[in-house]
Amino acid sequence: MERDKNKKKTAASVKHSKTADGGEGECMQSADKQKIDATHTDIHTVTEAAAPQENGDAPLAASADAPAAEQKMPEADIKVSVIVPIFNAEEFLRPALDSILDQTLREIEVICVDDGSTDGSLKIVKEYQARDSRVRIATQNNAGPGMARNNGLRRARGEFISFLDADDFFALDFLARMYETAKADDLDIVVGDYDLYQNKNAKFRKNVISEEQNLLTPGKVTSKNDFPDQIFQLTDGYVWSKLFRRAFIVEKKLLFPEELRMFEDVYFVVTSLSLAERIGKCEGILIHHRVYSQQARGKLFRKYYAQAPKMYADIKSFLMHHGMYLPLSVSFVNLTASRCFKIYNLLWADAKEEFYTMLHEEFAERMGWSEIAAEEYTDPAVCRFAATVQMYTYEQSRRREARGRRPSLAFLKQWMARKRKNRRKEPGRIAKLFSRIFGKLRIKKKNKKS
Repeated sequence: MERDKNKKKTAASVKHSKTADGGEGECMQSADKQKIDATHTDIHTVTEAAAPQENGDAPLAASADAPAAEQKMPEADIKVSVIVPIFNAEEFLRPALDSILDQTLREIEVICVDDGSTDGSLKIVKEYQARDSRVRIATQNNAGPGMARNNGLRRARGEFISFLDADDFFALDFLARMYETAKADDLDIVVGDYDLYQNKNAKFRKNVISEEQNLLTPGKVTSKNDFPDQIFQLTDGYVWSKLFRRAFIVEKKLLFPEELRMFEDVYFVVTSLSLAERIGKCEGILIHHRVYSQQARGKLFRKYYAQAPKMYADIKSFLMHHGMYLPLSVSFVNLTASRCFKIYNLLWADAKEEFYTMLHEEFAERMGWSEIAAEEYTDPAVCRFAATVQMYTYEQSRRREARGRRPSLAFLKQWMARKRKNRRKEPGRIAKLFSRIFGKLRIKKKNKKS
């Protein structure tokens, strides 16, 4: 009953924000408000005592009108730092900030990073800061959500880190319950459930989760050691549905890739899951994720879908660097192949060919799609896609499809087994290097004798 009351209260605060435009979907959420043609530039640093300036610098000092309990608190007392990247979000920003500042957990700081907004977003944040000293402001010229979140991380002082997109909103007990779960089980990462807030009609819709996500249950601490073949399927790639221990982020040097305009949150979540030793789940619907029309959703996707393969290839490099790729390869390959298969099916004709060709010529190999057995793919359709991309060019695959010639699963198993066998026979880079070095030495020795 209490959770229902909280949900109604938070819903009431967003009704005035209805619109038919925006963005939706796992591939597009965090970056869909970012300006397209921006370049990375210097960051305006936050000052502790200066009065607010029009250039976006803002004070951290407490307002004289702020409640005594929320005057500037010592760093050691801050339980959660909430990082909010903001770009032209004035339409939804007030409900988002209200949902943070009205949390039942009071020992928090809110780090608002304005990513070069050209609307009234920064003005709104300054209004909130004047009322509540827990609000801190940083500004940067428009550079995307990755840099904005990293700038928030560098300023964060809380024991735990939470992220919120400027158009979503928390249940009022989100931080308290996530924090309590994290402390009770000494967790590196806490995962929370969310529902979907239909922006057009101001209604809530249940989020449907995958079968693998049911493996992560409240009250149970888990990690890659328990589910090495499903670790990246235990939750989705959103950062705003999770709480991260700041000491864990600092120790593992986890950051968002700043060159990406999409998928930067997927990179952060997957790399975090690969290194976390204690992962848990908090029970209940705690976040309300705003979703928009299909038309607006597609705008950003059309521009940045090609960033996905490179992002996944970079994750593989990260996993190999930390010695995590081989033990987690089944989960990683299933993640990358299934997501690329999904993206491919969402694309229009010309883009399909471009995306397929990228995978065929470079990224399928880099992502290791032939490095697991065919039977280790959880979806036969994804397995067929992964093998077809590697075996045939786009034109060849289209011709075969037109003739109804699809490779059977038995053939795929044989092909992938042969591919892996041949790969093991190939000398690695170091072996090749030593071979060339010693080969040259042998030639020089032979020439001296002659």
